Amino acid sequence: MDDKLEAQKPEEEKPVGTAEEGAGAEEGAGSETGAEPGAGAASKAARGALGAARGAATTLKAGAFAMRDVHNASKQSADARSQAKAIRQELEVEKTVLEHRREIESGYEGILADQGKVVAAAKEKIESAQRKLSGLTEEHAALMSDLDELKASNASELRPYKRIAETSKGALEDANRALAEAKRAAKTAEAQVREATDRREQSVNSANRSLDNAQTRQRKVQDDLKKLQSGDSSPSAIAKMQSENVAALARVQAARAEVERATKEAQTAVENAQTHLWTQNKSLEGAQQEADAAKAKYEEQKADLDARTKDAEAKESALKDRIGEKKRLIDALRQEVEDAEASRDEAQGLIDEAEDIHSTPEETARLERSAAEREARLGQADDEVKELEATEKDLRRRTRIQRAALVAAVVALFAAAAILILSCSR
Repeated sequence: MDDKLEAQKPEEEKPVGTAEEGAGAEEGAGSETGAEPGAGAASKAARGALGAARGAATTLKAGAFAMRDVHNASKQSADARSQAKAIRQELEVEKTVLEHRREIESGYEGILADQGKVVAAAKEKIESAQRKLSGLTEEHAALMSDLDELKASNASELRPYKRIAETSKGALEDANRALAEAKRAAKTAEAQVREATDRREQSVNSANRSLDNAQTRQRKVQDDLKKLQSGDSSPSAIAKMQSENVAALARVQAARAEVERATKEAQTAVENAQTHLWTQNKSLEGAQQEADAAKAKYEEQKADLDARTKDAEAKESALKDRIGEKKRLIDALRQEVEDAEASRDEAQGLIDEAEDIHSTPEETARLERSAAEREARLGQADDEVKELEATEKDLRRRTRIQRAALVAAVVALFAAAAILILSCSR
């Protein structure tokens, strides 16, 4: 400790003349040389700055030593505190372990008795749960097998009903296609009736107009003939007009024949179209009846299939519920086994720990000795911390002036440098 204190003392420096003394000496020298007045002023300022710099250098050196010693003392205190803290932490851990061993050792008999009961109860609970679990597992497997058989049986029973329903559905689709075709044919027949009726009216009207025109021309020829016959017309003119009248009458008769022919043909076409329409309507009625019958049969077959499917699904669902209940019981028992095993393992762990501590009293004794030695080391470390902190505090107090002067010297050094620079620039 004395060596540390000696190392922390600041080095003593030989006294150096002050800045003022240096400046005075330089002034005397300048006067004796008989230099010019302006040059003497500049030289005086330079010598003053040089003297200040020398004084600042001495102060800087002393302050630097003081700062170094304070830093070293602070580091030693911090290291000592860190070492004491580590010893204290190790001691706390050691005391905790030692206290735990003492507690276990003092309750050794009780731990063996109490935890032995826990282990026995847990084992009994595990064995009981495992017996139940074995039975439930077998029941669960049997129910799963029953479910597979039920599904296969239901699929087999429903298969023919599905085929019947599919056949009925196909028949309904065929009937609907036939009905749609019959509807299209009936609409086509209706259009044909309308077209035949329109053509009949046009043809008969055209023939009647031709007849009217022929009759009009015949009456005009007859009127002209009567006029010729009642007048003084020549026989040749009358003969010619009579010939014209015969031709006009022939045209009227031809027009009447055309009217009869057009009326008869158009009426026949209309009647044929109507007959075709009647035939198509009858076919439509038949297709509609077949479609209705196919629909009714399909709905009946589908309803029967749906009812049977629903019944089969209900049976499967009831069996699945039983399986789910067995599964929940199995999971509960497995959890019960896991909890009991955890309780058993924890109790057995406490027993094993108690047996180990009880069978190794030398370890407890070693921990006691180690804790006592560590506690003594901690006391020494705490004393050393106090001593180093007191030394650091004293050193800070004794070097406060040197450390403050260091700051002032640095400022002075910068000021002197500035003066030198200004002097040199003139």
